[in-house]
Amino acid sequence: MNKLEVNRFLEYLFCLPFPIPLLRDVADLASGKNRGNGPLKRRMERRYMRLCRLQDELGRLDLKKGAANVSSGVSPEDFIFSQIDFSRYRKIAERDFDLLFPEGLTDFDEAFFKKNFGLGRKEIQSTIEESYKKAEPSAEVEDAASMIRGSPAAGEYRLERETPLILSLMRTLETSPEAAPLFTAAEIMEELQNLPHPIKEKLLPGIKQHYPLFVSSLDNALVTHSDGMTTKLFISPGGDLSGTFRPGNKPWTQVLIPAELITA
Repeated sequence: MNKLEVNRFLEYLFCLPFPIPLLRDVADLASGKNRGNGPLKRRMERRYMRLCRLQDELGRLDLKKGAANVSSGVSPEDFIFSQIDFSRYRKIAERDFDLLFPEGLTDFDEAFFKKNFGLGRKEIQSTIEESYKKAEPSAEVEDAASMIRGSPAAGEYRLERETPLILSLMRTLETSPEAAPLFTAAEIMEELQNLPHPIKEKLLPGIKQHYPLFVSSLDNALVTHSDGMTTKLFISPGGDLSGTFRPGNKPWTQVLIPAELITA
């Protein structure tokens, strides 16, 4: 299929009245119509949020102080670690908490969690759930929010049990530039299971051939983030699906799906 045929096929999938949110996001980004906010767009938003946090931390580093510390025997890693404000994880705004967790755990594969924490995703999810408690806004805050915005005030999540593990986990969820592939052929196959049997029977056998076409349809697609900044997706010379993010208007390019997974 050529690009036009792929886009028509994706638009056909987009219009099907069945729960295929990942494919709808692929179709929407390929068309440039910016409809809805499904799992693929939320993954891109979380990647962008993490890069914004990293960019913010880099911007606040005192390089002169860092050089002085290094010259006196402090490693660059220890100096950077000393500048991290872990107190920010004692209270997390409801919007940020809900975006980063629990859905944000799916941005990383099991090997990532095992390598960094020696725990699986389910164990990490339980650790976070046991450590945080949602705090609703007080009546006074609710009344003020209603008067100013005409809408309920947002709550926040408070850390009930502070440990080095939970602080490290939350920082990882908020700042790690590593991530699993943006989407895989297996995820698409799983999503197509939601289609009626006649359609599923027609699509599933050829999904592995369609997957590279779905990925390539995102070449030159734009993702608009919550702050209005855009990320451009592109197929690199090596065949990766990559994206150039602009946190703080500084370009950061990341591989979103490696070429070897696209052609496998």
